[in-house]
Amino acid sequence: MKRKAKIYYTSDVHGYLFPTSYGDKSERPMGLLNCISNFVKDGNTLIFDGGDTISGSPMAAFITEQAGELLESEPLAQVYNAAFYDAVVPGNHDFNFGYDRLAGYMKKLSAVCLCANANDLKGDTGITSSYIFPLENGLRLGVAGIVTDYVNVWENPKHLEQIQITDAFAAAKKELEHLKKESDITVCIYHGGYECDLQTGAVLTSGNENIGYRILKELDYDILLTAHQHMTVKGRDCFGTHTLQLAANAVQYACIEMEYEDGTCTVTSSILPAGSCHNREPYESLLPLERQVQNWLDLEIGSLKEAIPEKEKLEMALNGSQVADFFNQIQMEYTKADISCIGLGNNPIALPAHVTMRDLVRVYPFSNTLVVLEVNREVLKQALERCGEYFTLNHGMVEISDVFLKPKVEHYNYDYFAGITYEIDLERPVGDRVVSILFDGKPIEDRKLKLCMSDYRASGTGGYEVYKQCPVLERFGTDVPQLALEYLKNHPHTEIRRCGGMNLYNHRL
Repeated sequence: MKRKAKIYYTSDVHGYLFPTSYGDKSERPMGLLNCISNFVKDGNTLIFDGGDTISGSPMAAFITEQAGELLESEPLAQVYNAAFYDAVVPGNHDFNFGYDRLAGYMKKLSAVCLCANANDLKGDTGITSSYIFPLENGLRLGVAGIVTDYVNVWENPKHLEQIQITDAFAAAKKELEHLKKESDITVCIYHGGYECDLQTGAVLTSGNENIGYRILKELDYDILLTAHQHMTVKGRDCFGTHTLQLAANAVQYACIEMEYEDGTCTVTSSILPAGSCHNREPYESLLPLERQVQNWLDLEIGSLKEAIPEKEKLEMALNGSQVADFFNQIQMEYTKADISCIGLGNNPIALPAHVTMRDLVRVYPFSNTLVVLEVNREVLKQALERCGEYFTLNHGMVEISDVFLKPKVEHYNYDYFAGITYEIDLERPVGDRVVSILFDGKPIEDRKLKLCMSDYRASGTGGYEVYKQCPVLERFGTDVPQLALEYLKNHPHTEIRRCGGMNLYNHRL
């Protein structure tokens, strides 16, 4: 007898409930409230989420900052409950605020919280490794949850004192052995992406941050739902497993349909736009909160001596960015480091003379905190060689290398430095382009310097593995947008200073 089942899937929502990007007040076809209005739930339908929910948007930031009753009510969980989600998996950013916040959010969810490689020592999150969902038609769907074990690399160690993240592949393999015995269809929800091209098998990323391809190749789940990389990967069968991935910020959702007969499962899927419609509830109940967020974003928090105009990414990288200078200036003053570096987002950026919270959120959409590392010339050279890889020459013209554009756009992995001046020669091969590094106008030689950066970069992510070998001198708990807010309040009419940066050696632009 042929039996059918359906899964609706979202991931990397990052707190985007309403149909807005918050860069302005216009409505856009996005937001979890719009996504869930498309879901039709019945006894043979399950709804899953792949994680990264409580961090990443102004809405999420406002809830965290206001704390108190608002935080305890967990508005994000209210939306998931209203949509009758069956299972959620924590993403790496769901650990950003520590154990108590994660546990508070998970407790408010009606859904089962799955994460086979999260060992909860305290037991307050309610996380379980896998769950078998019996459907109305008699089918049993065995579902395991996994989070990238690079949580251990990125996260503040204090946030992981009560919860241990173990090897992702080993956990996925162990759960499959269990689920195969008791399920008709097996599903792995993995908050991680693909380390290889799904068509060619070509390696895309090194390390174990993403192991989706390995799971596809070595394990035989019927379905692998991935996340984390923020790429739209249309559903396809790889090594006998159906897999897909969604873009971030609730601009789309997936619908996966299964047909099961005589022990064989056939899977098809569609990735669909969030659309422009939403149900009356919980939209109207949460609308007062949304208005508070919008008002908060429009508060003027300080001013700059002059506005910063928008520039193209290549022009910024070649000639410097005043936005990067602004944040490096803040980081160096706050940490008292010798040098600072910062990566900026993928979107175009500018700052008006009168700065609001909306402006800050738009130009720095991350909840990163700061770390100061001890570095020497060799460490700096390796890091700067990664920056030098951003450029390529095409018939003598400087362009952005495909290394930073494919398989996904990663302008945020190009770092802008302050406190040093360095030159690169684009005629030289990648990995050997840095021809000079000066600190205070002099060669560094055998000096040890203090370098400030985001906790994300200090983990070695983005091609900066060299940082993992550096001594950590100090960690700071306040996130960068909050530091910028405080800086603007304490420095009326802020003047942005250029302090070092990159120059091209012997090259005519």
